Amino acid sequence: MNPQKRSEAGYSLAEMLTVVAIIGTLALVSVPAFLTFRNSNKMKSSMRNFTNDLRATRQLSISQGRQAMLSFATGATARSYDTYLGNAPFNSSSWTAQTTLAPSGVRGTRKLDDIVYFPADSGATPQTFGDTVTCAALPCVPGTDGRIDIIFYPDGHVLLPNGATSATITLKTDSKIPKNQYAIAITPSGRVQAQ
Repeated sequence: MNPQKRSEAGYSLAEMLTVVAIIGTLALVSVPAFLTFRNSNKMKSSMRNFTNDLRATRQLSISQGRQAMLSFATGATARSYDTYLGNAPFNSSSWTAQTTLAPSGVRGTRKLDDIVYFPADSGATPQTFGDTVTCAALPCVPGTDGRIDIIFYPDGHVLLPNGATSATITLKTDSKIPKNQYAIAITPSGRVQAQ
């Protein structure tokens, strides 16, 4: 008589602990790399969207034959920006908020990603455009409200600060990523270029 052998299938405790340790080690290495990759993509995406909205604001001015403006505040919590359309080709005295989708694709208030902001003006983070329109009450009128205003004209050029040959807008993040700051340069002709 040959007694039947029972096979003991399964994993030992030592084998299970080894697998758990390997998975934990991989997670320790891959999660921070994934977060850096994710935040880097959020920064690039915000920069591209903002640059496209600047170009769309310029196109809005050209297509409507009136001044168009993109306006934003600066500071560590400043993430939103607004688009306005003036009432004249030059020296607009009244600005209307673009709250619905305009023919050029420009919407009213837009926001940067939650990790990206418009830093205050400094040597390391230049915000070289000025404040020429106040939107404390609508419609906006000439004045100051502490926000940076980028004004495009119907021929495509941009209102630069006195004596400037180009102007810069800076986007920044405090996340630890390879490139945590982008500068967007605008030439007198209105050409928008991210750097």
